[in-house]
Amino acid sequence: MMPSTSAMAAAAAAESANTAANDGGSHTAEMRTEWMRMSDEGRYGTPGAAGLDYQKFELEQQTPNANNHMDQTMEPSLTDNEKNEKNNNLEDELISLTSEELYNTLKEYDALQDKYHTVLLLPKESRREVTAGGRDGSAYVLRCLKIWYELPSDVLFSAMSLVDRFLDRMAVKPKHMACMSVASFHLAIKQLNLKPIPAEDLVTISQCGCTAGDLERMAGVIGNKLGVQMGHAPITSVSYLRIYYALFRNLAKEIGGQFFEFYQQLIKLEELENRLEILLCDVKTTVITPSTLALVLICLHLDFHIKESYTRGSPELKHVFEYILFLQQYMRIPDRVFTCGFSIVSGILSHYNGQNKQPYKQRLVWRLSSRTLRVLRPTNRFSTDLPTIDEGISNVIDDGCRSRTESVSSEEEEDWPTSPIIPIFEQC
Repeated sequence: MMPSTSAMAAAAAAESANTAANDGGSHTAEMRTEWMRMSDEGRYGTPGAAGLDYQKFELEQQTPNANNHMDQTMEPSLTDNEKNEKNNNLEDELISLTSEELYNTLKEYDALQDKYHTVLLLPKESRREVTAGGRDGSAYVLRCLKIWYELPSDVLFSAMSLVDRFLDRMAVKPKHMACMSVASFHLAIKQLNLKPIPAEDLVTISQCGCTAGDLERMAGVIGNKLGVQMGHAPITSVSYLRIYYALFRNLAKEIGGQFFEFYQQLIKLEELENRLEILLCDVKTTVITPSTLALVLICLHLDFHIKESYTRGSPELKHVFEYILFLQQYMRIPDRVFTCGFSIVSGILSHYNGQNKQPYKQRLVWRLSSRTLRVLRPTNRFSTDLPTIDEGISNVIDDGCRSRTESVSSEEEEDWPTSPIIPIFEQC
């Protein structure tokens, strides 16, 4: 029988304090001070790792916009209901697990995470190799496909795990990146035993520039090179995130009172998964292990919501910080690695949330094929320069003397542009 969550967190804090006293100031003590310092800097707007833009964005998401009520539908669609039902079932399964079962699951994940994770060091610019921008662009395309087909987050994380590992093992040319990424998405759906999507539809929607046969053949190559086992879901950062979410919920339940209600109302698993998908689309997060990435994200999320409702000296905040320290030690995450991951995550989210404040300046460009261009009605001949009308007494007299019967039709004088396209009824 394992002790309670709060008891283990208190024991970890006491052990950390004893170590700091013996060593004269250890890295763990520095980490705790650094963590609280970074949280305060992010809160009060000082440039730090916490990222003020992330906190502002979270606050904006909580504020209801009354102007958009008319644009929203009164009732969710059937697909929305099915999606909410799946999310509720997943949360119910996590809630039903005890803390001891969750810790055992973490141990199983920790033994397998290196198999599904790799560190990518891609160049920024290259004509022969896939660049970091090419990889991130493919990740956003797969995220759009996941949203389009209303698939769970596991498909996106499994697909990007295949993409990153295949890029690490094989020399992929940039022209093959689109086909390879969509093929990984297609393979991930089969790996998770979900309802298959026809390859023709994926090729059409993604516009990857290959045929359905090419997509199936590429998926087979990826599966053989990486040894993909159907029916076995890979261990990704979203797997850790769900366990951390359940553990912090158990902690909030042990603290009790208003803190448990606060956790249930403000900390949503779906929002955390959306943030994690954004982080997945940046290649810099591959330098962080999935366990560290998920822990840093939920800590940053908790930091904002707790500090908006509780003061620094409150016992609830103390319990949370002690438990964060315990989880860091339990997962054997070094202090410097945790601090580095905190900076990377907050920087990516701050940059992403700041994009909606910048005006979109790119002009809309229509790309047409030569065949479509030949049948279009030319519009450049419709814009003509009209002569300037002189305003004077003579013009007024001339206009007054002209009778209405002497007016000449403009169609007889003007050279109106005509379309070279022959109407269909005249071609017969």
